[in-house]
Amino acid sequence: GGILEVQPSVVTILADTALRAGDLDEAAARKAKEEAERALANRGAAMEIAEAQNQLAQAMAQLQALEHLRRNLKH
Repeated sequence: GGILEVQPSVVTILADTALRAGDLDEAAARKAKEEAERALANRGAAMEIAEAQNQLAQAMAQLQALEHLRRNLKH
């Protein structure tokens, strides 16, 4: 999550983290998603579950961004 402000001469992004589209790696995101899902299925300690949930959310966000970029590039 975050905030994006677009002005005629400047774009401002306020976010905890941000990645450029060119830095997204679909294979790495899919691998991270699978690893996080495995960690959640194994139900380890509470901290491990929280970390796996965080990794899963990040991987899913990257995959969604890639899909959004693909759809927009087709138009």
